[in-house]
Amino acid sequence: MKFSSRVVLLAAACLFLAVPIQARAQSWSQMNSPLSTQLNGVWGSSASDVFAVGENGKIIHYNGSSWSLMSNPTPNQLTAVWGTSGTDVFAVGENGKIIHYNGSSWSLMSSPTANQLLAVWGSSGTNVFAVGDGGTIAHSINGTSWSLMPPSSTTQSLKSIWGSSGTDIFAVGQNGTIIHYNGTAWSLVTSSDTTNSLNSVWGSSGSDVFAVGLSGTITHYNGSSWSATTFGVQPLNSVWGASGSDVFAVGSNGSIIHSSGSSWAYMESPTVQPLNSVWGASGGNVFAVGANGTVLNYSANITSTTTISGSNTTTTSSISGGTCPFSAVAREKSVSVRSMRQLRDARLNTAMGAFIVSLYYRNMDEVDGILQHDDVLRSRFIRLTLVHMPLARELLAQGSAAISARDLLELHVFLRDLQEQSRLMLRMDIDVILRGIESGWLLQWLGIGIE
Repeated sequence: MKFSSRVVLLAAACLFLAVPIQARAQSWSQMNSPLSTQLNGVWGSSASDVFAVGENGKIIHYNGSSWSLMSNPTPNQLTAVWGTSGTDVFAVGENGKIIHYNGSSWSLMSSPTANQLLAVWGSSGTNVFAVGDGGTIAHSINGTSWSLMPPSSTTQSLKSIWGSSGTDIFAVGQNGTIIHYNGTAWSLVTSSDTTNSLNSVWGSSGSDVFAVGLSGTITHYNGSSWSATTFGVQPLNSVWGASGSDVFAVGSNGSIIHSSGSSWAYMESPTVQPLNSVWGASGGNVFAVGANGTVLNYSANITSTTTISGSNTTTTSSISGGTCPFSAVAREKSVSVRSMRQLRDARLNTAMGAFIVSLYYRNMDEVDGILQHDDVLRSRFIRLTLVHMPLARELLAQGSAAISARDLLELHVFLRDLQEQSRLMLRMDIDVILRGIESGWLLQWLGIGIE
């Protein structure tokens, strides 16, 4: 039977999704904390220089190996922390408190307000903003003194602030309030597409901004308008990302969710404590803090070394972040999984293997996000994967195997449905594989024929 090159492409692509191409270490873990009181904010200059602040003015610091308690100049609750470097850090909190760290000690700064300040951010150390109750906005233009900015057209409490530059800043708060600063004045955004209170805002650019809040609210700005969705029902307290396709949000009951740019999915959390703040040095090294001194760390790193046969070239690649869609199947059939992994090792320790690894890891977050939100597609994926476990064993045993016409058609329908929900990059990568199919080397390399 003759098949179109696209049908063969889709079949091969599904097989790539079904093979766990590289062992991956990824997890959230609970860190030892010197506190048992609530932590409200976290920020760092690097993965080995992280600050967290909380109740009773407590401040803890991570040096890359352990957390320790720092001397603090105020007993008032601290709600947020941000800085430009490890020697220029600001924290704000109750009764308008603003404190500063110069690399050796924390000191109180003169504050222009007694209102509670809930967030701090700046475009530089000499252009820093703090926002809080009653629409309060404090501003420092030199990093040493603060003044109140003119009323911003809202009296709603402002809970978070972030900007792409000093002339493109967003602050969010109660009842879906979003205000914007253009470098001259603040103005009220006419529609945030939600009336739920927003607790946190972060963006990868001025045209890719996320805000999260009550009832699982996530509202996104694309450069022209905001559009809101909900994910679950738990309040989301904080959002941060390494890029627009690698975004984390945390909330009550230890909830942690992640977006690969197309959809959100739950991550496994080691705690049920409310999480109040999230920040990362990279997408593969993220910190979250919350109630009862809770400190979590997410670590997701891969280092794969591939020796190319017939040459002296060794290629090493490191990949951070991501979720393998194969993991749900892997937990179910351990014997078959061993066969699949042996096949992986046999087939992918080549230059072609390095190429397939790069395509797989570039797209697996998106595929996982789609499958997490579509139960029917996920069930079909698991069933199709399990069906092809014997194919893996056959390839492993004799170096070649055949796939039936019926299986090809079923795989075609599945991946066509998956593609309908895909973004441009995944579609483009499938086209790359298509060219490999048309030239004949890809199926030959896999050792797969068609019955």
